[in-house]
Amino acid sequence: MKTDKLGWLVPALIVAANAIAILVCWHSLPEMLQAHFDLQGNASGSMPRGTLLLYPAAGAVICGIAYGISRLTSKRLIRKGLVFLASGIALVIFSSTMVSLTKGTMPIFMLAEPVILLAALAAFVICLIKARKKG
Repeated sequence: MKTDKLGWLVPALIVAANAIAILVCWHSLPEMLQAHFDLQGNASGSMPRGTLLLYPAAGAVICGIAYGISRLTSKRLIRKGLVFLASGIALVIFSSTMVSLTKGTMPIFMLAEPVILLAALAAFVICLIKARKKG
């Protein structure tokens, strides 16, 4: 059970890194941030910089919900799958933060989001399948 709890350190660190990145850049950010960039770095929308604070908060809530669900099951593989899923979602949110902080100049963050999410979902599904086979 102790190793299960250590696994939750990964999504917690991702959420913390997200919050730290925002706080480090906070004073240099304009009141309105460009948002929704295309692959050439052109913005198609904007948002108040305070909206960025919702990103790590959303990551923390999602990870907290996944952790709570993991406490309801006795199957180690399902708990492991939830860690993968929560970590992937936290990484996607962190990637969105980085898109905003880099003003869309680094499209790698936008391209990484679907890959990360698909990998996390695949890991979660694999864990569910293995848990079901084990009975």
